[in-house]
Amino acid sequence: MQTQQLQSQGTLAAAVAHFSEGLAGLAPADILSDGLSLIRHQCAADSVTLYSIRQQVVTPLGTSPLAPFVPEACSTNWFPWGLHTAQPERFLLVQQAEMLPADPRTSQTLGERGVRSCVHLPIVERHQLLGALQLYWFTPRQTWDDSNGQILRSLGRLLLATTEAR
Repeated sequence: MQTQQLQSQGTLAAAVAHFSEGLAGLAPADILSDGLSLIRHQCAADSVTLYSIRQQVVTPLGTSPLAPFVPEACSTNWFPWGLHTAQPERFLLVQQAEMLPADPRTSQTLGERGVRSCVHLPIVERHQLLGALQLYWFTPRQTWDDSNGQILRSLGRLLLATTEAR
């Protein structure tokens, strides 16, 4: 099992290194799109969204693939999924996410959007919550191995910095 984790981390680290080498000359929107696609592919997720968190406001910056529904900015009092009391600075796997709210302004659930499982990966720097990556799966997911979490969070920080530079 540990060998498999190390191989997975090595594969992800190599993919992120290859991605980072190709950033020169790319527009910030392309970097964001390509970075989110990389995360989605490496985690076998059906969808991934990057959020920025500033002054008690959570703002979606990008989604891969582009979704028919675009999340809107919301308060940190709601984020993530109304579970803000569940320590949003720590990763959170929701195995059965069907009943979670999809948006604070509607009664639609993640299940109505086809989501069965999801994970919240906070992006923290110097003990400050800067943003989050949220991954969604249309099939149930029973586990989340956070051994790749640090690499994904580092890529998330890079993507946040790129979008802030726009």
